[in-house]
Amino acid sequence: MYELPEWPGVLDGRRSDRDLAPLVARLRLVQRLTVGFLDPLEDALYLTVALRLLGFHATFHLGRELAPLAPPAGVYAWVECGTRVVSTSLPVLEDYVRVHAAPCEVPG
Repeated sequence: MYELPEWPGVLDGRRSDRDLAPLVARLRLVQRLTVGFLDPLEDALYLTVALRLLGFHATFHLGRELAPLAPPAGVYAWVECGTRVVSTSLPVLEDYVRVHAAPCEVPG
């Protein structure tokens, strides 16, 4: 169901990141109407793929909570465009250690 052999490249790459908030809100509306509410991991995957297909340089990030230091700590996924987190208002850059980031490669 979640087979993703490779991340989709950015189709256009000339989109401005200025108007991302309304676009992310519209994508979330479509998401909830078609597949319902998703957990943070699935939501970040959905938004990353959708934004890339719409021409944005979106990157998927996975992080581990800074506290507690001993297990079990939570993990969280989010989407960035440039240096801006666009998928959540949580302070993920301050509260999580990034353990994975899917690069955004523009097809040749």
